[in-house]
Amino acid sequence: MDEQQQAADARAQRDDAVRAWARDNGYLVNDQGRIPAAIREAYAKKQPRAAD
Repeated sequence: MDEQQQAADARAQRDDAVRAWARDNGYLVNDQGRIPAAIREAYAKKQPRAAD
């Protein structure tokens, strides 16, 4: 698998996680297509930060 395919797979997994979180938290989100910035931002705020 090349780097572009790995990056695409990683994006798809991240988007699936964002969509699942959004639905669990009352947001309406499509199965495909762009995820609104407001949903991405809300998701990011609720994720634990990595230790520096």
